[in-house]
Amino acid sequence: MTTRAARRSADASRPTTLARLRPLAFAGVVVGVLTVGAFLAFGDFLNRPATAAGTISVQSSMAGFTPAEIRVKAGSTVTLDWWTQDAAMHLQGGVHTMIAPDLGLREELAAESRRAVVWQVPDKPGTYDVYCDTCCGGKDSPTMHGTIVIEA
Repeated sequence: MTTRAARRSADASRPTTLARLRPLAFAGVVVGVLTVGAFLAFGDFLNRPATAAGTISVQSSMAGFTPAEIRVKAGSTVTLDWWTQDAAMHLQGGVHTMIAPDLGLREELAAESRRAVVWQVPDKPGTYDVYCDTCCGGKDSPTMHGTIVIEA
């Protein structure tokens, strides 16, 4: 084999710069896709509004209520900082609702908004269902329910 042929053979077996960069580029794309996916899945937790002391922050979304359980004292007055980032087109009538018939609670929240709900907690300790009936199957959807626990 001549030296020229030997050089060509050696050059052909050496990986090109593009071939060496391909795994790095693939890894970069994978990391980017996972980052965007994580932001879309958990983005609501990154920009939760700040609440005043003694106020309970409650988010309504198409996944239900966050937190799923609200604990309050019987007979107390509670302020719920209720908010949503859901767009009107996803909500029947453009609102989320917070309904607990046993507690006399029936509130509406416009899409992409926030408001304070001052609620006089009944003097009836127990565990009660709260639901939204304007989103994702409404009351029949298992994800659109939460729990209000009234402690003595």
